[in-house]
Amino acid sequence: MARGNRKLTNEQVDEIRCLERKRVHYAGLANVYKRENIAKNYGVSYSVVTAIVDGYAYKDVPDKWCEENE
Repeated sequence: MARGNRKLTNEQVDEIRCLERKRVHYAGLANVYKRENIAKNYGVSYSVVTAIVDGYAYKDVPDKWCEENE
C-alpha cells in the first residue's frame, strides 16, 4: 500500500539499498557511502536510511538486484 506522505520514490529506495550493498562489499568505498552521506544526498535522516536498509521502512518496495555498473 503506497503512502501519500512519502518523501522518497521507489527508485530512490532502490538506489539507497544498492549504495548500502556497495558500502558493505567494497571496503574502500565505506567512507563514500556512509549512511550519513546517503541521508544528506536524499534529504532524509540517518534513521530513515537505516530503516530502509534494515527492512523496516518502505517494505512494500520490492528489493531489486543492484547492477555492478551503477
